[in-house]
Amino acid sequence: MILQKQIVEKGKLEVDYYFMGLALQKAREAFDNGEVPVGAVIVQGDRILGSGYNLVEARRDITAHAEMEAIRHSQLLLGDWRLDSTTLYVTKEPCMMCWGAIFLSRIERVVFGISDPKQQNFSFFKDFFSEKKKPLIVPGVRSEESLELIRKFFFILRNKKRELPLRNIGIS
Repeated sequence: MILQKQIVEKGKLEVDYYFMGLALQKAREAFDNGEVPVGAVIVQGDRILGSGYNLVEARRDITAHAEMEAIRHSQLLLGDWRLDSTTLYVTKEPCMMCWGAIFLSRIERVVFGISDPKQQNFSFFKDFFSEKKKPLIVPGVRSEESLELIRKFFFILRNKKRELPLRNIGIS
C-alpha cells in the first residue's frame, strides 16, 4: 500500500514538473514583453485547457494576472465557469484576487513555484477554505527557476530606472 502511494506521488511529481515547465514558458513570455514574469497553465487530466501570463501593463488592467487569464481561457474552452477536476500551475503564489477566482471556479489543485513573502496568502488560505472546498495546494515546484526569473526581471527594472537621464524626471 505504501509503495503504491509512493509510485503515484512520484508520477504526480513528474507531471507537476512537466506542467510547471509550461507555466515557466508563459512566464518567460511575460518577461520578454516587459511584464512581471508570472505564467499559469490549467490542466484537466492530461489536457491543457488554458494558459496565460501577466498582461497588467499591456492591458492597463489590474485583473490581467496570469491565473485570471488561464481561468478565462479554460472557461471559454469548456463553455462553463466550473473548472472541476482541474489543476492550476502557476510560477508564483496567487494573490488574494486570484485565490478568490480559484476558489469560485472550483479548481481542485494549485501547484505553484515561489511564495510571495509580502502577501503570505498561502498561510491565510490554507486555513480559510473549508476542508470540503479547499483546493489541494502544492508549493515549491520548480521554485528555483521561478525565483531566478523574478529576480532577473526586477534587477533589470531597478537598473533601468537608475539609467534614466535626469531631464526625463524634471530635474536639470
